[in-house]
Amino acid sequence: MGGAGGTNHDWAKLVLVDGGWPVTEENVAVITRWMRQENGPDNWWNRNNPLNNGYGSGGGSGLGSYGTLVDAARYAADNLKARSFYTDIVAGLEHGDDADATAAAIWASPWASSHYGNGTHWSTTPVPVVTAPAEAWG
Repeated sequence: MGGAGGTNHDWAKLVLVDGGWPVTEENVAVITRWMRQENGPDNWWNRNNPLNNGYGSGGGSGLGSYGTLVDAARYAADNLKARSFYTDIVAGLEHGDDADATAAAIWASPWASSHYGNGTHWSTTPVPVVTAPAEAWG
C-alpha cells in the first residue's frame, strides 16, 4: 500500500490491517474521524503522523514524525495493542461494528489530554477522501 493515490481512507485501512482488526466501514469511519481531530482532513499526513502518535515518533507528546506513512500506521497499531489503557479502543476495533462506541473509548483513553471534549469536539460527519503526496508514503 502507498505511493501515488494513497488516501486518508487507505491509511486508516492500513492501521487496521497492521493491527489485525477487521477492515469495516465503521472502523474506517472512526479512524478517519480520529485523524480529522488530530490534523484535519486537508493535511492529514502532517509530519507523517496522522494520529499524532508519540510511540516511536521521537515526540512523546505526539508531535514527533515518522519517515513514512507506512511506518506511522504500524506504530499506531502497535501502540494501541501495547498499552493496557487502550484495551477498550482495541475491543471496539476488534468488533468493527460501532464507530460511535469506539470513538467513546478513544475519548475516555489518555490518547489526548483534552479527551476531545468527551465527544463535544468530535464530528461524526463523513470525512472526505484526501490523497497524500506520494513522498509521504515513502
